Amino acid sequence: MTFKVFVSFLVFIANDIFCQDMQIVMETKSYFNAPVVGKINLYQTTFLAKNQKNTIDVTSIEKRLFGFLAGLISDVNDTTGHLTTFDGKQWGYNKNNKEYWDYLKKQSSEKNNESNSKSVSFSVGDSGDEFLFISRKEHDGLEKIYGFQTKKYTTIFETIKNRIKIDEWAVKELSLLRIADTLNKDLLVLLGTPDSVIMTSTYGAGLSNNKAVIGSPKLDSLVSKFSIEPIKGEIIKGDVKVVDKESDETSLSFGTEIVELYAEDFDPRTFFLDKDYKIKD
Repeated sequence: MTFKVFVSFLVFIANDIFCQDMQIVMETKSYFNAPVVGKINLYQTTFLAKNQKNTIDVTSIEKRLFGFLAGLISDVNDTTGHLTTFDGKQWGYNKNNKEYWDYLKKQSSEKNNESNSKSVSFSVGDSGDEFLFISRKEHDGLEKIYGFQTKKYTTIFETIKNRIKIDEWAVKELSLLRIADTLNKDLLVLLGTPDSVIMTSTYGAGLSNNKAVIGSPKLDSLVSKFSIEPIKGEIIKGDVKVVDKESDETSLSFGTEIVELYAEDFDPRTFFLDKDYKIKD
């Protein structure tokens, strides 16, 4: 798939018409792979307009019978969404079951019963395992990804037990991603989201710069301590491998990438649910 970036759309943006007449669509692909657990694939489509957002997640879970067999016994698929409407209301929904619910109410309930939560989060840090060394390499040359010339960077985090390798690919500039990020952050501010959460929600910031992914609230000071140069541009792809230093085997891997990004005419039907959806208590 290729990015659809149309110069004509930027004219609307420059004239401040974008917010009323256009919406941005961003498609991402993520994965999480761990022994025994299996592989989780997440395909996410995000629609963004002024004070409105609709995120659709298609989750595919490949479960393994036993680690030594590495054979698939099931492939569970589910399509869910998170809709924020112009009046600030948030709804979760399931496209398979045609059901919707109060998103914040369910989030609160799942925090009280984490065993039932279906949320997927990626983190490599361990509060009991300090980072001993951090390095970052800027590779020579350029690599073409989805039609863009990208620069590859590799960041290594060393702990006593693990070597965490993060490969990331960045483009010099991606105007639509900045606009999408602004629309998203404006909405988060409107919803009263804490500043700390907003800062970790930056589109294009990558994985090696994310405190939640690395699992260290001291990431900024660590980066400064080891004189790590910042990655230049917008990061559109990232892959993480956690390698056990004793066995030299990968114990965990995950990654994410933007596979499509474009602007289109605003369609209000994108931001409401069909009448055939039923409320779920």
